[in-house]
Amino acid sequence: MCEFKVMVLEPGKKEYLAVEDISYLKIQEENGEILLKGLGIQEKVETAIIKEVNVYGTDGAMARLFKAPIIGDFLKFLKNLESGSFSPALEKTWMDFISKGNELIQRMKKK
Repeated sequence: MCEFKVMVLEPGKKEYLAVEDISYLKIQEENGEILLKGLGIQEKVETAIIKEVNVYGTDGAMARLFKAPIIGDFLKFLKNLESGSFSPALEKTWMDFISKGNELIQRMKKK
């Protein structure tokens, strides 16, 4: 079985080791989390996406995640988009995503 180290990168921060000995990663769109499981381990990383999975890395098997609050909103939108038809929930998740994106841009402009 292949076990991973999981590294997390957040905007403006250094990448850090979140957990080791993980053998299962899954994006959970409905709540914008990544579920990480290993032998006796179950962790969640909120509002993140999987950037890379490398089983042949020089430092061993590694998964890299990117974590930012807006990712959870985008994943929720994608979950509602799966049906391929309009719904009020689809529109709401899109509007939430746009709103959070606008807030993020405004905060970054002030830095």
